[in-house]
Amino acid sequence: MALSYSWLQLIERIKRHVNNDWPNESFSPSDNEMLLYINEAMSSGLIGQVYGGAKVIGSFDVPEAYMVTFELATATLNPVSNKWETTLPQPPLSLPLGYSINRVYPADTSHWEGQDVIFLKNKRIGRRRDMPLQSGIYGSIYASTLSLWASNNISLNNIVFYAEMPSTRAVNINDPINLPDDAQEMIVTKVLARIKDRMMMPQDIIQDDLSQGNKSS
Repeated sequence: MALSYSWLQLIERIKRHVNNDWPNESFSPSDNEMLLYINEAMSSGLIGQVYGGAKVIGSFDVPEAYMVTFELATATLNPVSNKWETTLPQPPLSLPLGYSINRVYPADTSHWEGQDVIFLKNKRIGRRRDMPLQSGIYGSIYASTLSLWASNNISLNNIVFYAEMPSTRAVNINDPINLPDDAQEMIVTKVLARIKDRMMMPQDIIQDDLSQGNKSS
C-alpha cells in the first residue's frame, strides 16, 4: 500500500505552522500562492542536493523521488527548421543535459517503449548535422520547447513521446508530492522563511550569549 503525501497536505502543514507559532491570524494565502513558494523551494533545494552530493561522491545524482514521467503533446512540424516540436511540462532545471531531463522516448501500446531520444547540446547542432549520425531520433531543448528529428528524416507525426525528468511543479494539489521525506524539512524551512519576510511577521530570537546589563542603577 502506497503511503501518499499530497501537495495539499504540505500546504496545510505550513499554514498551520504559521498561524500557530506567530501572532498573526490574518495569514490566509491561496493554495496557488503557497504552491509558488513550495515550487521555488523545491527547485533551489534540489539543485543544492545534487551539487552538494557531487562534492561528496564525485558525480551527479538526482534523487529518484523527484522524477516524474509526462506524456508530451503530439509533436508538430516547424516548416522553417523542418524539425518536430512539442512542449515540456516545465523548463528543465539548471542541471547538465541528461540530469535536467533523464530521458525522452516514444511509446505506444502496440510497440511499447522505443529507443531513447539522443540529445545534442544546442551549440553543437550546427557542427554535428554535417557529421555522420548514429541511427535514431535526435533532440534539443530550447526553454520549454523540445525539438525532435530523425536521422533518416522520417516523419514523427502522431508518435507519442514521454519525458522522464525531475519536476518541481504541481499539476493537481491532491496528487502525491514527488519529494523525498528527508528533504521535507528543508522545503518547509525555506517556505517559512519566505512567508515571514513577506508578511513581516515578528519572531522571538533568544540570545543566551549576551552579557548581563548594568545592575547598579
